[in-house]
Amino acid sequence: MINGLKKIPYKIVLLLVLGFTVACQDEELISPEAKPALAGEEVDNFGEGSEENSYAAVNDWIYSVMGDLYYWSDQLPQDPDKNLNPSAFFKSLQNSGDRFSRLVPDYKKLINSLNGVNQEAGYEYMLSRESGSEDGVVAMVLYTKHNSPAARAGVKRGDVISAVNGTKLNISNYKNLIEQTASGHTISYRRYNQETGTYVQQADLYLSVVELAENPSHLDTVLTVGNSKIGYYVYNFFSPGTNGNEYDGEMEKIFADFKSKGVNELVLDLRYNSGGAISSATTLGSLIGKGVDGSKIYYENRWNSRYQKYLEGRADGDAILRGRFKELAANIGNNLASGKLYVIVGSGTASASELLINGLKPYMDVYLIGEKTVGKNVGSVPVDDEENPENTYGILPIVLQVYNSLGFSDYENGFSPDALLEEFKMLPLRPLGEVQEPLLARAIQEITGVTASVKQNEAVNARLSAAEPLGSSLDLKSRTNLLIYDLPKK
Repeated sequence: MINGLKKIPYKIVLLLVLGFTVACQDEELISPEAKPALAGEEVDNFGEGSEENSYAAVNDWIYSVMGDLYYWSDQLPQDPDKNLNPSAFFKSLQNSGDRFSRLVPDYKKLINSLNGVNQEAGYEYMLSRESGSEDGVVAMVLYTKHNSPAARAGVKRGDVISAVNGTKLNISNYKNLIEQTASGHTISYRRYNQETGTYVQQADLYLSVVELAENPSHLDTVLTVGNSKIGYYVYNFFSPGTNGNEYDGEMEKIFADFKSKGVNELVLDLRYNSGGAISSATTLGSLIGKGVDGSKIYYENRWNSRYQKYLEGRADGDAILRGRFKELAANIGNNLASGKLYVIVGSGTASASELLINGLKPYMDVYLIGEKTVGKNVGSVPVDDEENPENTYGILPIVLQVYNSLGFSDYENGFSPDALLEEFKMLPLRPLGEVQEPLLARAIQEITGVTASVKQNEAVNARLSAAEPLGSSLDLKSRTNLLIYDLPKK
């Protein structure tokens, strides 16, 4: 075992001085068959063509990092095979309970991805087998991103893509065709017509690919139903902003607007939110929490025994290990008539989203609508090898577990919804924010007791919901920024 005790001061002080970072990396939820299509294979190329022990230097570095930082560092194998390629070596070190640690071959690309800026056309989709076709596959658009090529071209939520670059998607070729969407491409698609109750073929669209910084505040609106003024907020990942805190600032303005308009109930839509920056999760939780202030603990993080002991011994250790709410004027927690927060969740809701749910539970009733969440109660720090420029690898080792103020962290199997609704069994997809959109309609029903008339097409449901989805483009994304802890000033 590496003597990490000698390395703690150097490693941890460096992280703390710079503002130590915790990545909220999502578990790969796509089926094994679909994973290579969306993610691409990560190929080890360090020392290619060299002798058998060409991996020794990078593997020594991996072992050193894991020995210092890894949450299960005390369970690392004593004499691992360092002649393995780095990917296989890293896997040989992982604890059996570790679902989330990752080794990536290009650290710079990893950081770009974690910062939420990607080369893309600006739409997310769910892949599914096409019922009624022997081998057909379709991609159903979940949403388009503001100011993206897809949005400007008129692509809408619910559109069903059947072909890319003139070739129809099927079970044999869809992996290769989906890879083509990483550059400019043409889509063939159908759109649902409410009047006829059928999907109508549209003219092909060419979509360019640009460097796009997605705004996580996708939609906000106020819905008046009876005596209830319902704030509805679709938030797709946690990020303070690419050039400062502009996204967090926008979030505060949205809640200030909710407050000025007399919002007395809140529906937070995290169905497509797979995590991100803990600073933004703290801002959002502080805008929602009932009776919270700067003295109230929002979350705790616990490291391996050596780091935990070191942090507890620091003068500012309490502030590092226990995140507290912020006192924000736009907080609406005390304005909520029911005292509840209604959260729409999906099968990919994870990490910072789950931290928010768990962190608010001691202070208010959190009512979940949708599907069971991922179950990620652990965090990572991104690490690269600063001493060896030839080593391009980056590591996202699990280094801590997150708890709420009551010491609860047992959601590794996900949070089960109070109201189970499976979005892809309630088709066609309706626009987000529309009162007849099934998950929002259920939230309104819980708030008001009024059941909305949700129009579904049973024939469409039967045809498009017959097969289990193959996976979503969201499943393999590193959802925006790292989880950044800013140290208090001494």
